[in-house]
Amino acid sequence: MDLDLKCKTPILSYSDDEFKQILEIRGKTLEQLPEDVNIIKEWLKMQPHLPMHPTDRQIVCFLIMNKFSIERTKEKIDANYTIKGLMPELFSKSPLHPDVQKTISLVSCGFMPKLNKKLNRVYVCRLESTDVVLLDGYNYFCSFLEMKTICDFSDSDEYIFDFSYFPMKMVTKFNPMDFKRVLTLVEKVYSNRIAGLHYVNIPSYAEAMINLIISFLKPKIRERVRIHKSLETLGEFFEKDQIPKEFGGTGISLSEICDNMNVLSKEYDEYIKESNNARVDESLRPTKLINDDFLGYHGNFKKLQVD
Repeated sequence: MDLDLKCKTPILSYSDDEFKQILEIRGKTLEQLPEDVNIIKEWLKMQPHLPMHPTDRQIVCFLIMNKFSIERTKEKIDANYTIKGLMPELFSKSPLHPDVQKTISLVSCGFMPKLNKKLNRVYVCRLESTDVVLLDGYNYFCSFLEMKTICDFSDSDEYIFDFSYFPMKMVTKFNPMDFKRVLTLVEKVYSNRIAGLHYVNIPSYAEAMINLIISFLKPKIRERVRIHKSLETLGEFFEKDQIPKEFGGTGISLSEICDNMNVLSKEYDEYIKESNNARVDESLRPTKLINDDFLGYHGNFKKLQVD
């Protein structure tokens, strides 16, 4: 089996050597990948309830994020399709939807194009206007979680949120349950490992909101939260080229990051639409879902609890 795992776009770049290092961290080699991919593909043939099948490349992405646990990879691939029906509010609009485009024009956000020295992908975000609709912004972010399965490989993700512009009005817009649903997707569906959460320039009136967000995190993730009083201290955690120019680094500018994300949006919008609209046929599911802390009891999806 020939697996095409080379970098697909400079917008989310990684070298062949970096990819090999990511595998080595998990005790795998390139030569061992086809066997694991085949196991998943054979399992997929016996899952008539799934509306779509991931590509070989996406299977490798899920294997990496789940440390090559075959069973966990199966669960997360299943969850990736099942969740579209459980949380449709987060998958109702593709990146090019007019509502989403309006909101993202008011936020500077996206991924840095190169992996950092820890082989992590860095995400940055800064609000530019209070006219944003947060749910549309969450739809946009969820689209990028999906796109990363198509065209990116990293060891973990790190996030930088700059609150330089964050009027009190935004605190009243924040719905903690919506945020917790997004966090559930990151951790329990896409299995994106969070290596760091950096909050910068938090105004005093937003501190309670940030503390609430932190309380949602697992204890090991809470230990990776860093509060910065200014942008200057980001240099203690990131290489200069991993920090946007506006944040005091030598990396690409926020406008360039936004342009890059728009390029990806246009390239994958049709795929995201198809994926968002895909629904699992529960009547065809061969075995009941495991009663875990995410999907809840089989047959009781609509009562999913996230508190």
